[in-house]
Amino acid sequence: MANEQLKSPDADAKNHSSIILRDGYDTETGVPGKGCSPDNGVHFYVYFTSAGLMLHQKDAKMISNNLTFEKLRFKSPNGTAFYLSVSDDGKPVFTPVEKGDESS
Repeated sequence: MANEQLKSPDADAKNHSSIILRDGYDTETGVPGKGCSPDNGVHFYVYFTSAGLMLHQKDAKMISNNLTFEKLRFKSPNGTAFYLSVSDDGKPVFTPVEKGDESS
């Protein structure tokens, strides 16, 4: 069985199997952790590692296509924090984060 190649289940397979939150190694990076597989282990995506949450490029695409942000917070090299938002005409707007407003 160790030499047996994993195969993705056929679209018509009645026993299609997904793997959800099991221990394994990410097929792209080799990182160990808890993850999921949509195709019976052919591709395994780790999402939880001992270092925290692990995201993949496909997650970034899903987030950018489905979520809208009113503002993002960035920190400059000297430690000053700014909010980045967009004006009605599409121009970037940088606003300094006020003291006591760091939780937003």
